Amino acid sequence: MRVGVLDTWLPRRYLPFWEAYLAELGAGVVRPETPFPAALEADAPDWATPPLRAVLGRLDELAPRVDRLLVPDAQLGVDAERGGGQCPWVRDLAATLRELRPAAPPFWVVPAEPTEGVLGVAVALGAELAGSPPEVRRALARTRHLLTPPGPFALPGAAPEPAVGLAAPPYLLEEPRLYADLLDALRPLGLGVADRPPALLRQEGRRMGTRAVLPTDLEWAGAAHSLARRRGVRAVVLLTDDCPGLLRVARWIRESLPAPAVVAVLGEDPAAVRAAVATG
Repeated sequence: MRVGVLDTWLPRRYLPFWEAYLAELGAGVVRPETPFPAALEADAPDWATPPLRAVLGRLDELAPRVDRLLVPDAQLGVDAERGGGQCPWVRDLAATLRELRPAAPPFWVVPAEPTEGVLGVAVALGAELAGSPPEVRRALARTRHLLTPPGPFALPGAAPEPAVGLAAPPYLLEEPRLYADLLDALRPLGLGVADRPPALLRQEGRRMGTRAVLPTDLEWAGAAHSLARRRGVRAVVLLTDDCPGLLRVARWIRESLPAPAVVAVLGEDPAAVRAAVATG
């Protein structure tokens, strides 16, 4: 069996385990091969924002070549329509992909990072793939060491002591290919991102008292707050794609920060964002 895996939407968090585990079970793991910009040309509704469009493009490339597709659940089983949950692809990426690509191969939905439920999902998936409990146990024994919580995201070219912080929903923040022009504009100001693991950022987001519920909203909030309270950070850029629910979360975060914040919509003129940051 050939299983397609995405190279966008938080792959650094879940793919190390799942690629190794699938290979141990004898699956052929297939990654996208075309240049990333081609994914953004995917056939999609007008409301599809770049992070979703990138996933659709990768799905379209993989679909003819695989029997199954591995799709991450960035919300770790949490379902809520508040905040980012008003954007269907944020709340449930797999359901949105099924709706937009009904002819795609079946999905295997897995947590986007190691959680309590990962082993149960792995056993169920392994039983479907291998059909042999001893083989599943051996595969888990060989790959279980890869079930480690993800560490902080390292932004290429980030300043060690940032003067400007960048926070965004994690599936966007960890895909800098979507905002390379903004990075070019902000790096000279001394740009950096939160240097704490996702789980700790979500905890910090919960303590902020915003109305956020989804893990990606909480992580975004916690990252922004972690940056805003650092000495030397004079402003935080809250990067988001153009969905009303996410824009609402950005406002919640901005109102709760101890430092100035600038809301930047993906695709906005980078020079305008830089000017807003420079003027405070």
